[in-house]
Amino acid sequence: MKLSKNMAVQENDRFACEAGRIHYSAERRIAAAAVDGTSQFALAAPGGMMYIPSNDSDAVVMNTESGRMCIGVKIPDNTYALKPGELLLYSEGGAMIELRNDGKVIINGREF
Repeated sequence: MKLSKNMAVQENDRFACEAGRIHYSAERRIAAAAVDGTSQFALAAPGGMMYIPSNDSDAVVMNTESGRMCIGVKIPDNTYALKPGELLLYSEGGAMIELRNDGKVIINGREF
């Protein structure tokens, strides 16, 4: 996978990745991945999706041609027992939508 190869490059490579922490500024409505304590970065997400990671999430920041960008956050342990190919959308407040391989859609514990 190209992303995996880019993440494995040496630190001096212009597309090297770094670990950081997310710190959200509500008054400025921005998220900052604090690799060096102060830098602010754009967040990347799949097309059609927007998100603000939970505060203090472990982040991956990558150098891009447009500048540094947070390309994702660490996924919590698989406490929901997802299988390969399944998807779970969740919020910090507890809302969940689960898409299962058998075609079931589970919204907040109710099957649809």
